[in-house]
Amino acid sequence: MLSSKWILCCFLLTTLILSSVFAQPTPTPTTLVKRQEVETNSVNEFNKATVSRKSSSTKTATATATETGKGGGSNGSHDGSPAIIPAATTAWFVAVYGTESGISSRMASLGAILIVLGLFLCSMGFRRFKEMLCVMGLLTFGSMTWIGLANCRPVSGYPMDSILMIVVPVCVGLVGAVAYYVLWNIALYLVCAFGGFIFAIFVLSWKSDLVIVSLIGRPCFLGGMALLTGVVTFFALRPMLFFATSFVGAYIFMFGVDCLSRTGLIAAPQAMLNRNPNHLVEYSINKYIYVMLAMIILMFLMSMAWQMLFNAAHHLGMHIVAAAKGKPAHEEPKEEATEGHPPSSPPPS
Repeated sequence: MLSSKWILCCFLLTTLILSSVFAQPTPTPTTLVKRQEVETNSVNEFNKATVSRKSSSTKTATATATETGKGGGSNGSHDGSPAIIPAATTAWFVAVYGTESGISSRMASLGAILIVLGLFLCSMGFRRFKEMLCVMGLLTFGSMTWIGLANCRPVSGYPMDSILMIVVPVCVGLVGAVAYYVLWNIALYLVCAFGGFIFAIFVLSWKSDLVIVSLIGRPCFLGGMALLTGVVTFFALRPMLFFATSFVGAYIFMFGVDCLSRTGLIAAPQAMLNRNPNHLVEYSINKYIYVMLAMIILMFLMSMAWQMLFNAAHHLGMHIVAAAKGKPAHEEPKEEATEGHPPSSPPPS
């Protein structure tokens, strides 16, 4: 009986000892608060580290995008301004003349046509009055159309770019030729205004990066010269027609020569008239361009003298024959205009 009691006591004592060893103590409220604070701090530190890593990645991406936007690409410079194709480089020859080397069929055709038209204007521009109006209408409307297309041209170019940049200006130029022929009494002033516009381009071409550096001053000078010559034409029609036909003829003649010789003269009007940031070219003058500019002056003076002597007895395509018949010159051509004003009806060819 005692042995059974002692066995029971030993079992209870062993159970109590094992329970005290392996059982975890019940946490107090203070212990729970401390454990929650530790867990909360751990979570906050983890979140801060995650946010820091994300912020660093965002700053890096932003810095990279900013550097690229400031001109790190192919179409920009480091200061954010549009990239200009340097002169006499492969890309420059392609942009100006269409090929890296040699003469393309497009430039050869353009050069030949401009040379023929230039010779016509310099020699027979005043005598062949109707034909001169058609040529001037073609040149004026064609060049203005090219300027518009070039300034709106996308980076990759238009669909069928090489064809479109020729066909569209030519078609619009033909419309201008017809308009000048029909509205000849208005076209007279536009012809002389175009002569002043070409003269302004010639003046700006005498310096690398052009004579007028200001992007506002250039168009003001170009438009001002065109307006001035158009106004002067109202008071001195005959001399201004001599000037316009002679100077435009001399300029487009040398323009056509440059299409074949590739010296860089045609880069001047392209640099000042094509302000498309995707297709800017540099104009750098050299001794060959100086020679061509001097040849324009010489050819203009020779043409001016020749036309004034050759057309001394002509006024807008009308031959004055009264003096040969012994009558006063003003009595023979009844429809002839007075000096400085166009006649009331189209002059016969």
